[in-house]
Parts: sequence; C-alpha cells; structure tokens
Amino acid sequence: MERLQTASFGIDEERIAWEGLASACSPPIRRLGAFLLVGFAAFVATTTALVLLYNVFGARSVEGQGVSVPSAAFYGAMSFSLALGVVGYLFWLFKSLRLYGAFSRVLRRGGLDPKRPTARGLGVYSDEQLLALRSRYENLKEGRLKELLEATFGFQENDSFALGPLNVLPGTFEMNALRVEWEANLILRSEEPQPEIGWWTESRHGLLPRKADEVRKLVYALRYTEDSVRALKRRYGYRADRWHTTVPEGKLWDAVRDYEDARRIQAALHRKSRVR
Repeated sequence: MERLQTASFGIDEERIAWEGLASACSPPIRRLGAFLLVGFAAFVATTTALVLLYNVFGARSVEGQGVSVPSAAFYGAMSFSLALGVVGYLFWLFKSLRLYGAFSRVLRRGGLDPKRPTARGLGVYSDEQLLALRSRYENLKEGRLKELLEATFGFQENDSFALGPLNVLPGTFEMNALRVEWEANLILRSEEPQPEIGWWTESRHGLLPRKADEVRKLVYALRYTEDSVRALKRRYGYRADRWHTTVPEGKLWDAVRDYEDARRIQAALHRKSRVR
C-alpha cells in the first residue's frame, strides 16, 4: 500500500491498485446471510450448552426427569447470537468501507478516478475478464445493468462479439480488434457523463479490473465458454454428439472446440480446488 502511494503508476501497479479496491467490495446481502448463519450456529451451540449444564448441575424436581431451561436463559442466548451476527456484519462493513476509501485515495493520487475504471480505456482489464463481461452482457435483458455495461465498456449488441460458437479468444488479433472497437465506442460516448461504479455497485456486480492470475483466468474463461455452449445447445440441440448434423459446416470446429474447452476448464478448476 505504501509503495503504491509513492510510486508512479505503470500498468502493473495500476492493476494492483484496482485489485485492492475491488477486494474491498463483497456482496453485502450474501455477507449478511453468512454472519446471520454464524449467529444461528452460535445460538444452537449456546442453547445446547445450557441444556447440558442445567441437566448436569441443575436440581431435579422429579427424580429421573430432565431439568427445563428457564425462558430467560433461552431468550438471552437468542439475543446474544443475534447480536453476534449483527455486530460481526457491522464490523466487516466498517472494514470494507475503510479499505475501499484507502484504495480510492491511492488511485486518486495516481490521477485516476476510482469510480470510473475505463475513463482511460480498457488497458487494465485482461482479455478473459472483458470476454466474461461481454458474455454476461449478451445474456442480460434490457435494464440498468445492461446500460451500465454499455456506458462503461463500450459494449453493443451489434458489435463483433458472438457466442455459439465463440468468434474470438484471448490473446488473438480478433481480441485486439474487439478492444479497439469497444474503446472507439467509449470515445464516441465521451460527451456523455460516464456512470460511476461505487462500493455498492461493485459489491453487487463485480465490474472493477481484476489481476488475472491463473485461477481467475480459468474462472472467467469458464463463464464465457459455458455461455457459448448453452447458446450452441439452444440453437443446434442438446446432444453434442449430433452437432455434426445440425451445426453449419463453417461453425462445427469452433462449436466442438467450445464444448471441449468447457469440459477441460471445469476439470482444471476441480483439480486446483482439490490441491488447495
């Protein structure tokens, strides 16, 4: 963090700063559910311990019968468990917003707007992340999120990207051409104010640049490859072994490639999860 605050931003340092900003954001509803689940587990453990204590050390009114736990102790355990979940969530929320603010200041010191990641183009985004986002855009219905992706990344329904099968792969000439097309769309929209991606939006939609390590590349690749396979199945049938009779000849090789790639990526992610 200190090194980022004092260093001039190259592309790698900028990616690290964006990664730090994105790491501060997490789906708040999902986090709340997780903390409430912790509270429920604490409630179960506490009430179980109370029942055991009262039955071991409590005085029995009738020999051989169990000892009932007072309702005050029960409600006390319930209040404690609820407070544990809520306080834990508020503590996480405080830390998340504090970390988000810290990395926002780092980006501002580098002359960047932390709420507009594509103000200087798409250079900090990996090919895999852009394709995953574009594939996501392809499957969205009209609405605010689709408009946000259009205004932030330059996506359009009639651009050169296609699913079922994929017509572009990371690290290719076609991918570079697609980047140029999207950035040209952003330039054409430059007179319009670009929407902001704040903490709440990022926590819900995950749009900020991410450092493309091996696992994350596989996760992104699986998203757009599986989307392509689903599109293929809708168009040409759900049995891949019959695609040779339904898929046009010029698309058959790419269709089989997407199907095999999806299976290969799933296997690779499964192996890595087992290693961890």
